[in-house]
Amino acid sequence: MKGQKGQKRIYRKYDENFKREAVRQIKEGRSLKQLATSLGVSEGLLYRWKSLDSGKQNETSEEVKQLKRELKQVKEDNDILKKALRIFSLSG
Repeated sequence: MKGQKGQKRIYRKYDENFKREAVRQIKEGRSLKQLATSLGVSEGLLYRWKSLDSGKQNETSEEVKQLKRELKQVKEDNDILKKALRIFSLSG
């Protein structure tokens, strides 16, 4: 297809499960070259999927940290409200 005029390049779409499975196999130590050959994709595409997966993990870990901070604050607020309720119920 390369170098031929008038022909459009065909792009394949891969679903998320396919990409995740490929990245999982890379993380387990499978050779990129071997994996690319067996899946029928380029090594460059596998590198891209792996880097995108790493970015998602970083994003997820930041979200988890933020949620933990919020949970800690909510617990502290809840403890303060419980103490205030006890104080007001004793005086009433």
